[in-house]
Amino acid sequence: MDVIEAIKSRYSVRAYKPDPVSKEVLTQVMRAALRAPSWANTQTWEFAIIGGDAMKELKDILGTKAAAQDERYPDIPRPDWPSPYRERRRELGAQIYQLMGISRDDTEAQLRWFVQMYRFFEAPNAIIVYTDKGLSEWALLNIGLVIQTIALAAVNYGLGTTILAAGVSYPDEIRKLFNIPESKQLVLALAIGYPDPEARVNKFRSNRVPLDTVVTWYGF
Repeated sequence: MDVIEAIKSRYSVRAYKPDPVSKEVLTQVMRAALRAPSWANTQTWEFAIIGGDAMKELKDILGTKAAAQDERYPDIPRPDWPSPYRERRRELGAQIYQLMGISRDDTEAQLRWFVQMYRFFEAPNAIIVYTDKGLSEWALLNIGLVIQTIALAAVNYGLGTTILAAGVSYPDEIRKLFNIPESKQLVLALAIGYPDPEARVNKFRSNRVPLDTVVTWYGF
């Protein structure tokens, strides 16, 4: 697949077919993704790749905590975005709610949708990305690069992904489930699987600001 085509066709998949992704295909995705750049080739990333009964257990644990609205305590605190970023985030949520027919006063439907995030939108597989605690911000930049590369490589194999902060909101439970050492910092998670083309939510595409809003040209 052409790289530009993959960039343009990638989107956050929020409904998946139940078919599991084979270890062979996931291995191919990861081998390609590990060609991602990193600061001075430090490659400050590690991965837990999850499927089968382990995936079911992960979804049940996180989904139960989300349904109970247990307080989240991610290793990396969630930001309090100022304007204009706050408005962009709110617009995204409002657009998805509208598409799904969830009204602003339907708290039960909102909670059900909220729980689905923690159940990885019922994807058959997940990838948890982590790194050593105590590294500088450059380690997180590296992880951003490799996560984007995973998402693009997945497109080549007919897969979809969703990059999820929700998937690492309860790090102690995840460390215990997968024997991840306390010395590791959980950064982000990805849902990965085959997109359900019939799902209404998969018709959604988020907006992007105009080029001239974020680009200043010099010397042209």
